Amino acid sequence: MATQAFLKSLTKGQILHSVVEEKQSGVDVLCNFQGSLLRIVNHTGQPMEKGQSVRLQVKCTDPLEFQIFDPNLIKFERVI
Repeated sequence: MATQAFLKSLTKGQILHSVVEEKQSGVDVLCNFQGSLLRIVNHTGQPMEKGQSVRLQVKCTDPLEFQIFDPNLIKFERVI
């Protein structure tokens, strides 16, 4: 599993390239981040398969939350 040093090194907005190692019960998925394993919860409704490459962005560090990063879905808004 992921070490404390790895978890503390994560910053908000950081993008992690990971690979799905294992689908667990329900919506839980085990992801490999360059040797560090994290169990994440998939709330997207999109199925994740073993071996699938997934980019996750750190949404919050305390508590640790991720969101799927898809550059094709980024929307820019103009604030006036």
